[in-house]
Amino acid sequence: AAIDAAAAAGVTVISVDSAVNSDNVAAYIGADNYGAGRMAAQSALDGMEGALCVGLINYEVNGANGRDREGARDAFAESGRARITAAVSTHPNAASARADTLAMLRTHPEINVLIALNETTAVGAAQAVQQMQRADDLWLAAFDSNIETIDALQTGAVDALIVQNTYGMGYFGVESAYKLLTGQESS
Repeated sequence: AAIDAAAAAGVTVISVDSAVNSDNVAAYIGADNYGAGRMAAQSALDGMEGALCVGLINYEVNGANGRDREGARDAFAESGRARITAAVSTHPNAASARADTLAMLRTHPEINVLIALNETTAVGAAQAVQQMQRADDLWLAAFDSNIETIDALQTGAVDALIVQNTYGMGYFGVESAYKLLTGQESS
């Protein structure tokens, strides 16, 4: 509603990083979250042999980014050798993600792949993998990066990071704003 009201008042609206459900957005600059989810799944399919038992850790199943990143489900289903064993929608903070991942792994010890769908769930999932000492027998594909997930990548608690080009999104967002405000077409 706020975007529609701003557009009605003559404001040019550009969405950067997260898509919004409004026809009044002049340009959207962001990641292909569905493709990124498939990429996370593919990293596990390429990195692990045999049958995959997958746990998904989402942060906002009703939000566009989290919902779209569950494109991992499609890639796993198409592979014929993976099944989603458990999925949780946790609060978007590391402590909740850690607790929910620990509970998931304790309830389903057969899980050998985790997909954590944003930065804070990635931190919490990596902490859970480390706490349970599962780095050697579990593949964790995580989204975004910070010092904790990069450290976890080096220790083996995280096996793959799906990282957005935030600099590029910001750059192209400003470029699009300039083009739209000067009457040029935004690409």
